[in-house]
Amino acid sequence: MSAPRRTYDVLVVGGGNAGISAAARLLKKGISDVAVIEPKQVHTYRPLLSYVGSGQASLAEAERTQRSVIPAGCRWLEDSAVAIDPVNRVVRCASGSDYGYRDLVLGQGLVVDTDALPGVWAALAFPGVASNYLDRAERTWQLVRDLPAHSSAVFTVPRPPVGCTGTTLKPLFLAADHWSRTGRMPGIDITLVLDRHRLLGVPELDAMVITRLRELGVRILNRTAVTALHPESRHITVTDQDGIDERLDYDMLHLVPPFRGPTWLEESNLTGSAPHGVVDIDGRTLRHRVYPNVWAAGDGAAIDTDSSGGALRKQVSVLVDNLIAARNGQPSTEYDGYTVAPIAVGAHKLIAAEFDRTGTLTPSLPSFLDSLKPRRSAWAFDRYGLPLSYWNMILAGRL
Repeated sequence: MSAPRRTYDVLVVGGGNAGISAAARLLKKGISDVAVIEPKQVHTYRPLLSYVGSGQASLAEAERTQRSVIPAGCRWLEDSAVAIDPVNRVVRCASGSDYGYRDLVLGQGLVVDTDALPGVWAALAFPGVASNYLDRAERTWQLVRDLPAHSSAVFTVPRPPVGCTGTTLKPLFLAADHWSRTGRMPGIDITLVLDRHRLLGVPELDAMVITRLRELGVRILNRTAVTALHPESRHITVTDQDGIDERLDYDMLHLVPPFRGPTWLEESNLTGSAPHGVVDIDGRTLRHRVYPNVWAAGDGAAIDTDSSGGALRKQVSVLVDNLIAARNGQPSTEYDGYTVAPIAVGAHKLIAAEFDRTGTLTPSLPSFLDSLKPRRSAWAFDRYGLPLSYWNMILAGRL
């Protein structure tokens, strides 16, 4: 790479939750020379898309301009990272500009793994296919609202990594609730294609979710991957762990495809042995295992826990504290893998299960309350409280 046109004290790649909240925290901690690389003009609060997809929220509520969420004092570089030289501490962007850094924070997220499942983007152009994860939440609601009785609906959950496994289940539960309230359930055949050995890895939570799915009459295909899309004839091919293929016809498909880290991370030697191209960090310190000036958090980092917004808030706090501690020769603190699975099992009932990377429940509720009980208060906080906290506190580095 050429000599960088500008070197920043901290350079952040990605202007989503991880990148913006990290930049804001760094600025509040006294790191004044911070820049964020982000090409998008619109910033989306992605957890709200589940409610857009169920008719409980509008897309406008989930979106703000990117400029409005850039922290005061932070430089916004409207560009895309395409390569990193971690030895010489330089990031190359799509425009051809190179930027140097003292410390690099990666919050680039994930991209669709089109090698694992070709044709994802083309399938979205066909009737009957939608995905809250692929910016088609309004289409999801349209399909849910208009699906007639005696139809077939297929929902998919991919193998890790994915942004919050709990959220991948929300479209199914919220759709089933709507169909029940409008007299179409029972009568709609629902299939869940689950590309996992375990759902969330928390035995009590997994058992509760599976029980609820069975109560709804959902056919569950465990350890089964979507291996081919045929949107023109409204069916998909799935393959189980024994290599046996099955054709699934649908009238509605909510597709959560497999994801991976951007290929330029691998090409930049930042993924190491981490699977699916995510950043090879120590999941406890958020620091890269080889390059000490590289840090990462969020869906695209090897955090060794299920991803979620609650997890990211904890990760960013630890990351920023450890970055500053490393500069001052102080010991690092550890992220214990805390995360939360916000599973809306009905239109106004939600399980907000909190657990760590070992699968041990770590509830913040008083001990005499059942932390796995679906609650209206948990739904209200997820639907209304968290968005307010996100826009006003998390992105501002105050929470």
